[in-house]
Amino acid sequence: MNRKDLCRTQQTCRATQCCVAVQCCVAAPGQRLAFGKSRILHLMLKGFVGLLLILSPCAVCAQSEFARRLPDDRPQLNQDQLSRAGLRVLRSKHLVLVTDIPAVDVAGLPQLADSLYLQLCRELGTPAAAADDAEFQVTGYLMDAPERFGDAGLLPPQRYVIRHGRHLGYQFWMRNQTTDYYRRHLLLHEFVHCFMMCETGMRDIPPLWFTEGIAEYYATHEQQPFRAGIVPARQQGFEGWGRIGELTEQLRQEGSEILLRDVLKPNRRIFESELHYAQGWAMYWLIRTHPELRDEFQSLTGVRSRGQFDRAVARLSPQTIARMHIVWLLVLDSLTEGFDVDRSFPELDPPWREWTAGEDRQLSVRADRGWQPSGVSSSTAMSIEIVAEARCILRQEGGDWVSEPQGITIDYVAGSPLGELQAMAVPREPASAPQRLRIGRQSTISIPANSELWLRINDLESSRAENSGGYRVQLTAVEE
Repeated sequence: MNRKDLCRTQQTCRATQCCVAVQCCVAAPGQRLAFGKSRILHLMLKGFVGLLLILSPCAVCAQSEFARRLPDDRPQLNQDQLSRAGLRVLRSKHLVLVTDIPAVDVAGLPQLADSLYLQLCRELGTPAAAADDAEFQVTGYLMDAPERFGDAGLLPPQRYVIRHGRHLGYQFWMRNQTTDYYRRHLLLHEFVHCFMMCETGMRDIPPLWFTEGIAEYYATHEQQPFRAGIVPARQQGFEGWGRIGELTEQLRQEGSEILLRDVLKPNRRIFESELHYAQGWAMYWLIRTHPELRDEFQSLTGVRSRGQFDRAVARLSPQTIARMHIVWLLVLDSLTEGFDVDRSFPELDPPWREWTAGEDRQLSVRADRGWQPSGVSSSTAMSIEIVAEARCILRQEGGDWVSEPQGITIDYVAGSPLGELQAMAVPREPASAPQRLRIGRQSTISIPANSELWLRINDLESSRAENSGGYRVQLTAVEE
């Protein structure tokens, strides 16, 4: 099935589901409609609403395929027992929070969960209704001294170890955190798990990178006004998060790499380190944020079960999956707080031309973009001479800096001069992570077989918006 067929199928399904809903609303089974010309009006209404759904974004009309969500398994809370244990209760529409932490440190947390619930419903679809039509609500236990909760009989069975947080049905438990931001983050992370699994429980869940990645994605938030699913613009105010730093630190270690195949198919059943959560977050963030991948992966929106996940992935083109492995490496190389999603993502599938010795090519490399395709690929190993000239303007704090291809040696980014021309030869079937190459004015580099050449001007991916200009680059294939 191609992309057009997929879109057409999704639209038809939405229209059909809505028509069924309209039919139920207009006339109860076995009853005639109360107004005249009922059949004509009925068909007109079905067609009109179906058309609206075809023209609407998928997330707006996302509906659960489950008839009912799972029964609410939360125990009744005994207020006298809680008070004797030194526990207090804060309530909102969608969260009951039981905690032994001073009220000043937890005020507003239930309302934060309510805000997240509304965003989850908008973007992922509203969960199925409860059998008694009760509102979706979760009970969370935020613990500074877990023994108090144990004395009150509020801990999960011992087999459920609580390292940082743990969810189970409509409940979650979490240890207190040392920073305000990460306390909120972990609470929202566990709330997302309860939201996503209220229809299936722990049965038939999607792969680990997806379930943890989506929880990390929506837990990463700004508070005023509330917005989840962001890349922090800075480290300040997001203390304790550190997902980008964990990825960067791993890549800095000699011989270390993070290949997409290892993220999608980990050799473990649970995440055992913060790096694993960082990888899951980065993968889910990529498919939700990259402008081309976001459209391709739209069918994953609202997925709750493994069956739904597998059916959605089966609709993706093999070409998209193959290209993702390359985009992943380029994004990880340059990922930073404040990553400019409008300017710094590499293209998913730009045009390439097979090169042979003696050919040359001219192109421009822009200062206001991240990694850019050279158009050069080779099925065999070869060498390419790269010569660059011209100037670009890099906006920095304190004013504009003019740079030439060798860069500005009084300021460095990731260990190389600001404004330096750089290259990366990315294999089309990555077995290892490629290295960033320093080019400057002129350099001859070796391109492995079945690789693509990418170029960029060295700068933080949070600082490109006001850059201008670029370098004129000539590439010449040379004999080995």
